[in-house]
Amino acid sequence: MPTKFVPLELQLAKKVEEKKKILSIGELNDLNQQNEKHALTPDQLQKFLKVNHALGKLIYFDEACLRDNVIIDPVFLVDVLRSIVTDEQFWPEHLIEILEDLKESGKLLKKDLYEIWKQDCFKEISEHKDYIVEMLVHLDIICRQKNDENESEFFLVPCMIRTKREDNPQIDFDRSIHLAYRFKEEVVPPAILYRFIATFISMWKLRVSTKSSRLMIFTDSADVTIDNEHDMRIDIQGNRIIVSLSHKESQISIVPTIASTAQECLTNAITNISNFYFSVSDDSGCTRDLPFTIQIGIVCGSDLCFFDHMLRSKEEWTCPDHNRIHKTNSVSRWFADKSHTEGDRCLEDCPGLDMAWLDSNPDDRHLGRLAAEMTMEEIRKIYMHLKEKKPARSWEIINESKNKESFDIKIKALHDWKKNTLYASFKQIQQSMKEEDIDIHILCQISREVQKDLDQPKEKLFIRPSGSNLQQLSDHIGYQTYQLGIELGLKVVEMQQIERNHVTNLRSQTEEVLNKWRRLPEATYEVLVKALHRLELSSILPYITYEEGLAEQAEERIIQDIEISQILDYMMTHLVISSDDRRSIEHHVRQDDQNKALLEVVNKRGESTYNVFVDALLTSGYTDLANELKRDSQEDGSNEVLEPQYKVTVPVYRVRLQKNYSNIIKCIDHENIVDQLISRDILTISDRQLINACPAQIQKNRKLMDILLHGSEKGFIEFLKAIREDSVTTELADEIESTLVTSRDISIMHGCYK
Repeated sequence: MPTKFVPLELQLAKKVEEKKKILSIGELNDLNQQNEKHALTPDQLQKFLKVNHALGKLIYFDEACLRDNVIIDPVFLVDVLRSIVTDEQFWPEHLIEILEDLKESGKLLKKDLYEIWKQDCFKEISEHKDYIVEMLVHLDIICRQKNDENESEFFLVPCMIRTKREDNPQIDFDRSIHLAYRFKEEVVPPAILYRFIATFISMWKLRVSTKSSRLMIFTDSADVTIDNEHDMRIDIQGNRIIVSLSHKESQISIVPTIASTAQECLTNAITNISNFYFSVSDDSGCTRDLPFTIQIGIVCGSDLCFFDHMLRSKEEWTCPDHNRIHKTNSVSRWFADKSHTEGDRCLEDCPGLDMAWLDSNPDDRHLGRLAAEMTMEEIRKIYMHLKEKKPARSWEIINESKNKESFDIKIKALHDWKKNTLYASFKQIQQSMKEEDIDIHILCQISREVQKDLDQPKEKLFIRPSGSNLQQLSDHIGYQTYQLGIELGLKVVEMQQIERNHVTNLRSQTEEVLNKWRRLPEATYEVLVKALHRLELSSILPYITYEEGLAEQAEERIIQDIEISQILDYMMTHLVISSDDRRSIEHHVRQDDQNKALLEVVNKRGESTYNVFVDALLTSGYTDLANELKRDSQEDGSNEVLEPQYKVTVPVYRVRLQKNYSNIIKCIDHENIVDQLISRDILTISDRQLINACPAQIQKNRKLMDILLHGSEKGFIEFLKAIREDSVTTELADEIESTLVTSRDISIMHGCYK
């Protein structure tokens, strides 16, 4: 402590003895000048304030609206807090209605706050009420709701709410994606949770309950509205804060940049809040910068299971608790390209990529953008840092093909590093760039979305491109085919295979790239146009006709016209959908919603599922529709090959049941079978009630099969015994038991659980 601080400290101590609580900066300067030759310079005075604030001798916030005053008696802050945050026994009786509102909804009118401060014990607060309000907002004790027309009239006090969520307790999983912040400490300080809720509702506007017309904020949960299409909710469960982002129609309609921007805002907020509290906690065993991990929530059965966000680059994740395999493509929206910035440049104070990005594994698209943005020499330099074993020799091997384009060599080098690194991350790339004095804001640029005013209406941009239109574009892409394929979302290994398939024919390479991309669920004209803009191929845009492919025209007819029960029977028999898929599809009440859900599964699963779906339409009597879809599939020229996946074990009995699904539901009489399975402790009385609730025999049989497919091998064995006892179905039992199960069958079933 500089000795120059002592005179001013003594003056402030005397003011505290005189019952003075707050000084303006002007009053503090006057005191300081009274010390004449010992007076502090303006810089020294700022240092004096910050040092004594850190020591807890005074309270000073160098923030807008707060830097003009200093609390010279820290105990005064306790009085400020207890004026609002206190137990009922200490609350004045004539103001008890205010407390009831606080506990029920957290709502505190400004006039009520000022009424509280009129009490004699809070007279000093009332004299500085504007400053105190801003300080409480800064500390997240009270908060203003975002964009509220009456924001000057009321505040919200999250830490005072005692109401549990009862209205709409369940999340609609079909419309949502989920993220979680899981703290490493088992007990999280409540102040962290309350400050996070306060930050959450100050960034977005609270939703209003349609039932009770109250604001959707509770003691451990809150709902906000992001825009007309998107809502977001947080729930506190133990040491985990769960964030759910929902679209009013479906999960696949969630805008990726909205999800990623929300994630970045929340991650930054929880990082700043938790770092402060954990840094001053003496008994905390957590000494790292981040006292929490970011997790992805995946719907697993009827609940959410979680995995570390750094594993999201994998195409699938196996839940260790339930041994279920899940696709992870939907969660990528939390970490999608950042929103475009004006001029596509970073601000002067930009620190680079945020924590979530730095921890993440770069996908091939980002490697492709990095290869396009950097010179060959820059790539060589960072490759030398990134590659662990024999980097110089590896670079020589990569660079041997002198006939290759510069981009091909650069992307091959980056991909070589990624595939040979156990935990490849943006953090490693950034560190290597810093060591070679390369601008790290290149990483910010490659993480941003293309922002262009597209001259087509949205309904055209969201169409899946037709095969004939893409065929026309193949004449105009040229040597940038490789880069275009990577930008559209194909993997480096896929591009290498396409190159090998058409070594001397660049146009054929382009055709296969575009046709392969077109089968991806996210393939739309908007994605194509933005990719062409990023590659500076805008001259090709006039060749895009925005015509709708046959498959898209047929989709409307599928949604409106078909009845899918027999189609699902056929697809289950051919193993391309599982019993879980069927449950998910038939969970929807309306037929058109079921049809949409089935189309979503078909579009995600690739060519094998698509072909079985077309055959199912044909066998179910939708001949014209099937022929249209078949022609469109042939137009794609897709040559997908399904390779066996030996790493996942699918129970053989389940495969045998599904391969005989159609025969079983047509042949069996459920009543005797159900009675026997109940007597053998396979089914329960409740199961029988569920089965008998179905109106038709075939529906009862489908319900029985659903239960068996979700049951154990013992249930399968007892089921065979039951149908063998009936002379009509004895041969069916033998047929099921002798059904051949191949590695291809296992592979197809495996695809249902990705």
